[in-house]
Amino acid sequence: MNKKFLIIGGVITVLITVFLIWLFIESSKPLPGEKLSDLGRGHVPVGEKVDYNSNPPTSGKHYEEWIRAGVYTEPKDDRNLVHSLEHGYVIMSYKCAELSEECKNRRDQLAKIYEKKKQRKLIVVPRVNLDTKFALTAWIYLDKFDPSTSSGLSVSEVERIEKFIDVHINQGPEKTME
Repeated sequence: MNKKFLIIGGVITVLITVFLIWLFIESSKPLPGEKLSDLGRGHVPVGEKVDYNSNPPTSGKHYEEWIRAGVYTEPKDDRNLVHSLEHGYVIMSYKCAELSEECKNRRDQLAKIYEKKKQRKLIVVPRVNLDTKFALTAWIYLDKFDPSTSSGLSVSEVERIEKFIDVHINQGPEKTME
């Protein structure tokens, strides 16, 4: 009987040790996206110029009004979008200077992800001055990329976007119930 308890105890000890090692390794992995400096979260009056440290911005002074979840066809003001980030939104920006077929394809690819994730705090928005085709932003995190295929996002790129959303959604400094 004692031998049986020793074996069971040994197996449990090994399983707990393996679990703790796995947990340590997983918690040591960096979060997806590039972490940028936190520029604060103060409100500014409408019309006040704000300088940000990235394109698109990930933190900083902003307007009191924020942009609600949705798939947008018109660009939105950074100062409203930053407030959304503060509330824990993830923003999927796509390069779009004029409404072209390529622009619509980019929007449609991100809209599919938006629908699949069914997140309340997710925004898809065109960005005229984006220096890549796609960018993901969350509070102080940014991930920019161009698709690896001419037909659009690959499976691994969709997975990359979904992982960014899963990790960063609802992680802004201001917790809201919207």
